[in-house]
Amino acid sequence: MTMSIPYPVQLDFQADGHITRWRPLVQWLLAIPHLLIANVLRSLRQVLTLISLFTVLFTERIPRPLFDMIAMTYRYEWRALSYAMFLHED
Repeated sequence: MTMSIPYPVQLDFQADGHITRWRPLVQWLLAIPHLLIANVLRSLRQVLTLISLFTVLFTERIPRPLFDMIAMTYRYEWRALSYAMFLHED
């Protein structure tokens, strides 16, 4: 006889399936400035990654501020892209 132990994490997702009618018409327009900023941050991230490469080669570790800045550029880019591609509502 097996006892069913409930999984310790439960997820309850309730979302409104209704998307306002105007939003798909203007969301791509609102996303353009954020995508431009994400593009600039991507260029900055490439420079920071190159700097971190040499930092790791010589010190065997990435300084925390450098790591945080690279992570911030990824987070902003993912948020901007998910907004532009209608992957979330806000």
